Amino acid sequence: MAKPSNTAVALPPAPPAATALALPQELTIYTVGELHPQWLAWLGQGAAALLPVDAPAEVQAAAVEQVDAAGLQLLLSLQRALAERGRSLQIQAPSAVLRGGCEALGLGDWLNAQVATMAEGAPA
Repeated sequence: MAKPSNTAVALPPAPPAATALALPQELTIYTVGELHPQWLAWLGQGAAALLPVDAPAEVQAAAVEQVDAAGLQLLLSLQRALAERGRSLQIQAPSAVLRGGCEALGLGDWLNAQVATMAEGAPA
C-alpha cells in the first residue's frame, strides 16, 4: 500500500473571468425574472466587480432576437445600478432587433450613446 504524499497538488489556474455580460436571445417580460438575479450577481460578485473602477461594464448585445419594454427596462436598470457604483455601460454590437426596440420606445438616442461611448465617440 502506498503512503499518502504530504506534497500539495497543484491545481490548474482558473480560467479568466469573462468581463462582458452577454445578453440572451430573448430579452422580454418572460425572461426578466430569471435574468435580474443573474445580472445582479454579475454586477456584484462576477466579472463586472473585478474590473477597475474606471473601466466601463461591457454588454454583448448581438444575440438579441426578441425584446420588449420589460427587457429594455431591465437593461436601463442595469445602467442605473452601474451608475450608482460610479461605472458606465457599454453596449457592444447591438442587434437590429435591439435597435428597433429602442427606437420604438424612444430610446434610440440612449442606445446610441451607450454604443458611442464604447467607440470613444465613433458613430454607432
